[in-house]
Amino acid sequence: MTSERKIILENTKRSLIKKFLLKEIEGAGFGGMSIQRTPLGTRINLIVERPGMVIGKGGSKIKQLTSTIQTKFEVDNPQIEIQEAGANASLNAQIMAEKLAEALERGWHFRRAGHSTVRRIMKAGAKGCQVIIAGKLTGARHRTEKFTEGHVKYCGETAKEVMDIGYAVAKLKAGVLGVKIRIMRPDAKLPDEIKLKFTKEEAKEKEAAKVEEKPKKEDKPEEATPVKKLTEITGIGPSVVKKFEKARIKTLEEVFEMDLDDIMTIEGIGRKTAEIIVKNLKKLIEEAK
Repeated sequence: MTSERKIILENTKRSLIKKFLLKEIEGAGFGGMSIQRTPLGTRINLIVERPGMVIGKGGSKIKQLTSTIQTKFEVDNPQIEIQEAGANASLNAQIMAEKLAEALERGWHFRRAGHSTVRRIMKAGAKGCQVIIAGKLTGARHRTEKFTEGHVKYCGETAKEVMDIGYAVAKLKAGVLGVKIRIMRPDAKLPDEIKLKFTKEEAKEKEAAKVEEKPKKEDKPEEATPVKKLTEITGIGPSVVKKFEKARIKTLEEVFEMDLDDIMTIEGIGRKTAEIIVKNLKKLIEEAK
């Protein structure tokens, strides 16, 4: 067998194993896979958010996966190792894509789920991210919505090196929604980034200048305004607030990110009520701050 054909067969096998594991450990937060050949066998390293779901009771699940991979894909002595995603879960594109798909299946509005995912990724320290949701979002026709923040590279060698990409699918009554997430890692180094090197004398002068500068007061993080404040708007009662809380919307900032049509999708809220909220919302948030 030629080396080219061998490489193609090996990569095909890796792709099929990944597809198999994605289906088998659905819900465990699959975050990636690496395969290494060793003298003792084949080591398969899995990054997951919930290791218990992969290991199973008494290791039954992981034993079943090992035997299936060995027989179905003809892998020599496979050894599956589980690595917990831990604090880095919010920076793993595949895990975040699956979480977003789960949120959409639970009934979250696509715009709220998209903005929430972007905020969570950027809060974890990412340099940039993009969330793409495509499918029947609000009507019978397919459309695509993108939520972008920070730096995002789309093509070229730079994109391959610094961007982490994850895919997932949300199965809804209206149809299937495709989810794609791009994340630029915190340690990503772009080609146009430069680092200045100073001589010892220049470094000392710079340090002395820093000491002389007065420390600036740290800006206090903005606190979220509870959705209960809506009752301060004339014509909006506690029943409307309960409908927002039932839709899992807890802050006025989340309501502010929604447009008129989004608010009207909440059960029990009509056009007139939605128009009153949109008209007075900005003023209400400013008064609360």
